[in-house]
This record gives sequence, structure tokens and C-alpha cells, in this order.
Amino acid sequence: MAIRNRKTPLPPEAKGIVGTVRFARRDKEHAALRPGEIAIVDHPDLDSQQAEALIDRRVRAVINVSRSSSGRVPNVGPQMLAHAGITLIDVTNPDLAARLKSGDKVRIEAGKVFKDEILVASGAELDQQRTNSDLAAAESGLATKLDSLAANASDHIQREHAMLIGGARIPRLRTKLRRRPVVVVSRGHDDVADLRGLRRYINESDPILIGAGAGADLLLESGYTPRIVIGALDNLSDKAIRAAGEVVITTASGRVDMPERLEKHGKEVVTFVSTGSDDDLAILLADTNEAAVIIHVGAPADLSQFLDRAPTEAARMFVSRLRAGSKIVDAKAVHYFSTDRMALWPIMLLLLAGVVAVATAIGVTPVGNDWFDSIGTQLSDFGNWIKGLIS
Repeated sequence: MAIRNRKTPLPPEAKGIVGTVRFARRDKEHAALRPGEIAIVDHPDLDSQQAEALIDRRVRAVINVSRSSSGRVPNVGPQMLAHAGITLIDVTNPDLAARLKSGDKVRIEAGKVFKDEILVASGAELDQQRTNSDLAAAESGLATKLDSLAANASDHIQREHAMLIGGARIPRLRTKLRRRPVVVVSRGHDDVADLRGLRRYINESDPILIGAGAGADLLLESGYTPRIVIGALDNLSDKAIRAAGEVVITTASGRVDMPERLEKHGKEVVTFVSTGSDDDLAILLADTNEAAVIIHVGAPADLSQFLDRAPTEAARMFVSRLRAGSKIVDAKAVHYFSTDRMALWPIMLLLLAGVVAVATAIGVTPVGNDWFDSIGTQLSDFGNWIKGLIS
């Protein structure tokens, strides 16, 4: 008996959007999209650049496996797709990649995705009315968060005025940081990738490595030895304390609980009396000890990640980075400038142009004329000598 093909062809009157799907989860994969296709992306808080790239590829619809608008930031990407007439659906199926592959033909109707008329994914369709309301809500929420940030930052500056302005209670270190580059490593956003991206910079520039809290363990796991570890005692492992060249314990009360943990490692400990997260206090420590530049591994990558912290923590981070000013640099920026070097040929071209310019300037002087005449005579004699050898 012949096996019947179970695939059900789409009827000519099929409702909704019918097209070929193509996975383009990352920004760099957008270039593979073709006009009329249905893009499957993974873009949390879809931004304007991502939306513009999708519009330029003239896709018919976009299926996002992440929330296109979480409400944390007022991103206009979903609204741009709606204005362009491109259907956007946020799906909730974590196994979508197992059910679909690039090249499959699907039908989309009312937030549901069908392959061979079998439901493979469903979610919320973000039409123009929905994207407008989401954007308005996000703008209102952001304004509230920024108001809270300003109020908490002002309160923090008033309470810690002596420390922030004059450096009171910020300890001076035995390790000399003056005019040295410093890398502060904390557990946070893209911390492992950030540290991996600094490998060349660390090898070439030999910066002072500071492990902030659990960031000290990240340094050790990556094959580095922290010169300084800083944090509340509960946030520092015995391994990190033992490996560090200098230990700074942060404490709000001025007391260090369980001092026996430090005594067994024979470490001379410096205390930093203040409140705040380990990475914020590490930045203040490096700045007060006159570091030339402070590179932060694990820093928030954007405003939404920055404001995801508790209001008081976000305010302290804002003030500490404001105090460090132009010294503070994100690890991603350092990775970019330390790896994307200028190609050799433009440098050689500039050098050649410089040589030609100098030669031309010399040539218009009397001494230069005599010099070039002498060189010309010598070249002519050399040419005649070569001809004599050949003949």
C-alpha cells in the first residue's frame, strides 16, 4: 500500500500571510533576507536600526522569539514596522527552531503560525494601535525611572559629599595606580565576553586588574591574577583573597565580620567604609588612587540595563561614573580599538606621500637642484655600465 503524503497543500483562498521563513536571529544575518520572506529574529526591545534593516529587506512579516517591547525603554522599532505595513508577532514557543527551518513555507493568521496547516507557533500580533500604546507606556515608565534616578542621586551626593568631593574614607593603596591603566572586573552584563575581548589589551598594556566581588573569581577562571580584590567579605571567595596582592573590604558599619577568614590567609586588609555595590566602589577606589584610565568589565551595555538596577544602586553607579568622568571606559570600546587596527596599505601610502612631498620641497631649492642633478648623472652612468655588460 502506498504511503500517503500527509502534507496538506495551502488552499488558494488561504487567509493571512503566506511566505517562506528565514532565520535571521542576529543583526548581521539580516543581509540574507529576501523580499517577501518572513523573518524569524531574536531581538529583545527591537530598536530602530534593526527595524530599518528589516524594512530595507522588504520582508512581509517578522516573527520575534523575544519580546519586541518589554516596557523598559521606549524603543520605536515595533512602531516603525507597523507603519511600514510589516506584520510583527512575538511568539512564546521556545522550540521554534526545532519546528521550523529556513525555506519552510508557512501561513500566519491572527498571531498564529501554521506549517502544512499545523499550528507550530502562536503569539501576540503587535499592530499599530498596540505598538503606539506600548511606546507611550514605556516613555511614561522611563520618565518615572529617570525622576527616581535624579532624586536618589541627589540624596546620595548630599549624604556622601565628603567622600565624593574630597575622597574622604576612600583608602590609599600600597599598589601604585597613579598614571596606570586599570581594569575593574565585575559580574554583570557580558562579563565573560568583555574579559575575553580584552586579552590582547591586557597582554600588551599590563593594566592593574581589580576584581570587584565575584569578578575576582572571573579573573581567576580566565587565567589572570587580580592585583587587588574589593568587596564585602561575603562576596569574596577564599581563593580570591588568597590570590590577590591587596585586599580591600567594604563595610557600611566600619566593622569586618569573621576576621579569622582574612587572618588565615595572612593578608593585610584595608577597609573601605561606605555603602554601595562592589563595582561602584572599585571605580571610586581607582579614581581616587589616580588611575589613568578605568576599564569596566561587566558594565551595563545600555540605558535599560542601567535602570534595571534598584533605584538606589542605579543612583550610586551614576554618581561614581560621573565622578570618574572621562577616565571610565567600557570594555567593549577598548576591544574595538585594540582589534580593529588600521590596514597597512593606507599607512604605507601616507608615508610614500610624505616622502614625495619632502623630495619635491627639496627639489625646488638650489641645493636640491644640484643634489638631484648629481643623482641623475650617477643613474645615467649606472645605466651605461649595465648596457656595456650586456653588449
